[in-house]
Amino acid sequence: MYKKVKIVSPVLLGLTLAITGCNTDIQDNQSEPKQEQIQKEAQITRLQSLNAMTIQMTFSEPLSEEEVNIDNLEKIKKNFEFNNDMSIVNVPRLKIGAKSTYIVPVTIQKPGTTYTVSYKDGEKQSFEASDEKINIRQTRQVTNDTFEIESFIEDGVTDYANIIEAYRAGRGNLAFQVDDENKDENGKQYQVISSLRDRVVTITTDKGEEIKANYVPFTQAADGRQAPKFRLPDGQTLNPGTKYTVTSDWAIIKNSSFTAKEFTPLTIESAEAIDNKSFQITLDKDPGMELFAGRKVELRGDDGSNIEAQYRFSSRKGPVGIFDVLNEKTLQSGVKYAVVPMGNWATPDTVTLTTK
Repeated sequence: MYKKVKIVSPVLLGLTLAITGCNTDIQDNQSEPKQEQIQKEAQITRLQSLNAMTIQMTFSEPLSEEEVNIDNLEKIKKNFEFNNDMSIVNVPRLKIGAKSTYIVPVTIQKPGTTYTVSYKDGEKQSFEASDEKINIRQTRQVTNDTFEIESFIEDGVTDYANIIEAYRAGRGNLAFQVDDENKDENGKQYQVISSLRDRVVTITTDKGEEIKANYVPFTQAADGRQAPKFRLPDGQTLNPGTKYTVTSDWAIIKNSSFTAKEFTPLTIESAEAIDNKSFQITLDKDPGMELFAGRKVELRGDDGSNIEAQYRFSSRKGPVGIFDVLNEKTLQSGVKYAVVPMGNWATPDTVTLTTK
């Protein structure tokens, strides 16, 4: 007996395979993922160690705004993987006229050390530590607890504020362009002072006592000068008649000593509320330099409240500086506050502030 053979037409067979998913060609074509455009990460293509605290890096493409935003500093630090305990101390800053070359401030390099660095897990680059220190012409006392060290353009030293794109608009005729070797259009060579964030210097008395003084933020290129301020630890003051010598692991100071003298504190003339979180203080005269920086006052309300406020960096206009209330507190309407300088940086303590 012959078995009946069921014949399936080619058309019906193709339809059946398609429905059941057995047509591998069709299945493979349908399962292919769409190609997505993957953004290529910038990578370091060249680097130069300019001095003990500064590296110049060129990337394959410009860094994004997020990769240079100061508000993202802690995250940005993790993008750079160094060996030998090195790290960046502030965000990379694009040089004027450059496409993707940045000034990058780093922790102090150890002479004789070979460092490696990669960006976002990219290829490692190596460089030898620089033992070059910045040439500083002089130092001088500016208040009872603060002194400055000053360098000059004519000595072939420039603050990075003058040569980076981020500060170009605010620097006026101080801004200029240098090439990859940090020479200007006339071929003059410059040392570059990068960000002084978290930098310290040592001040030594004529009796050998050493004190670490911390950089006062936003003073390194203020008032058109290259004269960053350094302040003694809270509560300490310079002793009149004592000779002090300033040294640093990132600078050579030519005239490095001064004899301390008594300075008259700044005089507060008035205080006026701006809103419930800030107010302005007016001195009796323009101090001529950034002496508000880092200063605090205590507001003692006639309702028994106590509020601390701190100077808003770079807000000074002549004798007027803006202070912001701290610790999420607010100025209360109708309360009269006595403005009391913290740390004896100003007098008197009889100026009052009344909010509307």
